[in-house]
Amino acid sequence: MRRPAAFLTLLLLPSLLFAWGEKGHAIANEAATHAVPTELPTFFHRAYFDLAWLGYEPDRWRGAGASADAAKAPDHFLDWEYVSHLELPRGRWDYVDLLHASGTLRRYGIGSDTPGFAPWRIAETSEILTREWRMWRREPEGAHKSRIEQNIIGLAGILGHYVADASNPHHATIHYNGWVGDPARGFRNDCQTHARFESVFVANHVDLGDVVPRMREPELREDYFATGVALIRESNGMLERLYELDRDGAFDALPAIEGGTEFAAERLAIGASVLRDLWWSTWIASGRAERGGR
Repeated sequence: MRRPAAFLTLLLLPSLLFAWGEKGHAIANEAATHAVPTELPTFFHRAYFDLAWLGYEPDRWRGAGASADAAKAPDHFLDWEYVSHLELPRGRWDYVDLLHASGTLRRYGIGSDTPGFAPWRIAETSEILTREWRMWRREPEGAHKSRIEQNIIGLAGILGHYVADASNPHHATIHYNGWVGDPARGFRNDCQTHARFESVFVANHVDLGDVVPRMREPELREDYFATGVALIRESNGMLERLYELDRDGAFDALPAIEGGTEFAAERLAIGASVLRDLWWSTWIASGRAERGGR
């Protein structure tokens, strides 16, 4: 049985700290640890409390300053409606060039960073994590290897934040904080739906035990970027269901209305499953021959 004490320690923190919010990210990272293949090194299995804690870390960076906030904020989302017609390149700056060349920015009257960069952040972090794993394999026991282990835990935990964000439909759409456009379906546009779902509702109605049983079977993810894009696309496909539940009060009623907890737990479980897969896949990839480069 995986260390329930680690997660219980998180739950003992003041509830106001749990702003997908802090509790949601802790749950996603903690759930991922429950199915990590045993072949990963022992130090990784011993770091589950740190991995859970680090799930919220990129949100703790908010407010650091204008430069950091402007650079980091778009890594948390990809508004799929802006880019669904494009063949997305693997390079972040190739993507920005494509947004210009395709006329997408002009068509929507938006800036280069408006659509977001979540799949690129997931791929970049996974690639660096693979590299750190590879260095760990080669490094003899000693202080340097211990330092690499710290880097691996830090990267793995932070990767969880962006994967969990990508599993949330609000992070995959222009309708990220209220429905934009035709009001005929009665979807809410009160600019509270984002916090109502991912923070307040999850803090009160979703727990680790709701998420772990819903996790998918492990899958080796050899293409990190395609994994990030597929997760965003899947989340966007769940958007109308999210807004239907929100319209019907599923995320603001006490006690919870049927369907709300199930929906939130399912999305967190999908994020946790993909995160677990990426942890495992980066370890497997690190054992292969490294490709040359400049």
